[in-house]
Amino acid sequence: MELFDGIPRIEGERILLREVIDADAASLEELCQSEAVYRYEPTFLLERKYVDKHTAIARMREECLDARASVLLAVCLREAPDDMLGIAEVYAYEERKPKASIGYRLVERAWGRGIATEVAGLLKRHLLDEVGMRTITAHVLPQNAASARVLEKNGFRLLFRDVPEDWGFDEPVLVDKWVYKRRWEQDLLDD
Repeated sequence: MELFDGIPRIEGERILLREVIDADAASLEELCQSEAVYRYEPTFLLERKYVDKHTAIARMREECLDARASVLLAVCLREAPDDMLGIAEVYAYEERKPKASIGYRLVERAWGRGIATEVAGLLKRHLLDEVGMRTITAHVLPQNAASARVLEKNGFRLLFRDVPEDWGFDEPVLVDKWVYKRRWEQDLLDD
């Protein structure tokens, strides 16, 4: 499977990752209105680019998938597939390596329930097993301890600290780069 062949549907024990649809507009509005959610995020994320969330959803396929820029997925509980709790994202795909980055952002009512940990694990498994990635990265602001814990629980390693990146602010921000490599998995199996 190629990363941009289509929008995948990924199911875990409790979590469903699916296409963001127009019926998710109210949930997307809830997510985007939370300054607590976006305090650790870049300023240029597509869902915040458009004031009207129906427009944002309508533009996702063209600006993300069709442009081969990213894949955005709705995060839902399997028991409530119509209630979008956040967005999972795959971006920065480098085909020749093969490598991609992941991100996730959840509404505040979904925090502290292990949802982000399962989302990161589902993205990791999908990218490794279905798409054939060798390396997966996540870029996290150092003060975002919750995201760092999610990545640690999923076997990511903090390899680069305080790397300057353009997140759309006046000045570059310093981020920590977390990395997961397929060969680490093989090393664990060989032990």
